[in-house]
Amino acid sequence: VEALFHTLPVAEMGKASPNRRRYFCDAECWIQAAFAEAVSRIRPPVDGAMPQMRFLHYVEVGGGLPPHLDLARTDARGRRSTHTFILYLTDCGAGGETVLLSRQEDSADAVVASVAPRRGRLLAV
Repeated sequence: VEALFHTLPVAEMGKASPNRRRYFCDAECWIQAAFAEAVSRIRPPVDGAMPQMRFLHYVEVGGGLPPHLDLARTDARGRRSTHTFILYLTDCGAGGETVLLSRQEDSADAVVASVAPRRGRLLAV
């Protein structure tokens, strides 16, 4: 996946952002199959991954996204997404955590968990 990431073009920026986005559609299902294997033990079961993928790359130290909700996606067959998968492609010596919130508010009492980036770690939310 990391080798694939480096071959994808960077998408045009529609607004000011601390990250660069790259998109990929897994039409041959090879990444989806790997995700299906990786999440096969999640309960309740997850019905695989959608083919549309977004890669985020933070080019500046301290970059990140503001508190937000990941909206459901609908594929061509009418299936709606139920989870967000984050696969970390690199380690981060300091910082870089994905912070999960109980509400869309950037405050310490809203933090449910903080996940450090580790190369190869798959986070299912």
